Amino acid sequence: MKFKFDKVTILGMGLMGGSLGKTLLKDKIAKQVMGWGRNIKKLKKAILKNAATKVTTDIKEAVKDADIVLISLPVSLIPEYFKKINPYLKSDCLVTDIGSIKEKIVREIKKIDKKHLFIGSHPMVGSEKKGIDNIMDNLYKDGVCIITMDNNTDKNKLNFLKLFWKKIGMRLVILSPSDHDKYMAGISHFPHLLVYLLILLQKDNIAKRKIIIGKGFLDTTRIAASGEEIWTDIFMDNKENVLNEIKKYIKELNRFKLLLEKNEKIKIKKILKKAKLLREQLK
Repeated sequence: MKFKFDKVTILGMGLMGGSLGKTLLKDKIAKQVMGWGRNIKKLKKAILKNAATKVTTDIKEAVKDADIVLISLPVSLIPEYFKKINPYLKSDCLVTDIGSIKEKIVREIKKIDKKHLFIGSHPMVGSEKKGIDNIMDNLYKDGVCIITMDNNTDKNKLNFLKLFWKKIGMRLVILSPSDHDKYMAGISHFPHLLVYLLILLQKDNIAKRKIIIGKGFLDTTRIAASGEEIWTDIFMDNKENVLNEIKKYIKELNRFKLLLEKNEKIKIKKILKKAKLLREQLK
């Protein structure tokens, strides 16, 4: 079987990076997967788990001759690490990421990306778990990957990136960086914030009456186990869009509060039914 890519480098071999490397090798999409990180002991686990063919803590060695470099690091570090690898990239290399925000990342990278090597990606998959020990088979399969582009995007590299994600088994959506961040605030970032706050509101029940907490609460709050460092960066970097979602939510919450105070049973029932029907469209 002919490999589609000779060398793919992944910066950050945690859950997302490790799972991606495993898929690239298992499905024979990449001939070589180079894993980079700062902890060689953890990196060696990537080889044991068949998520990489080679690993290194040397950033120059990691990206040398790579066809694709994927930055699988917290969003606040992505521009910084593009700057670090930029001098060592071959001229036809494609650089992408898996960050949950895009506008700030693209804006910062544009300042130094004179060869237009970077195109932003956001695969809409993942888990509240993290680290190489939790990598998953087929994490990316049948998921949606958002690719962001603007007027400066290199069309040949865009087609190359589309091929990359399609070979991994993902469905593609193309958005501008600003549209991406606006939509993510509503369907991902703000819901995470709500769940974090919901957990905090129930801290007394969790401390004193944990035995009565049922599966519904556990399912609803699963994503509150996500890493606080990653989500602090996301909330800060997409602040304006998240604030807009907070304002809209407060308005709806106050509306519902008023209906409840006035015993408006029929109107409450209509709201709940509308929400139920909308949720059923997601099945």
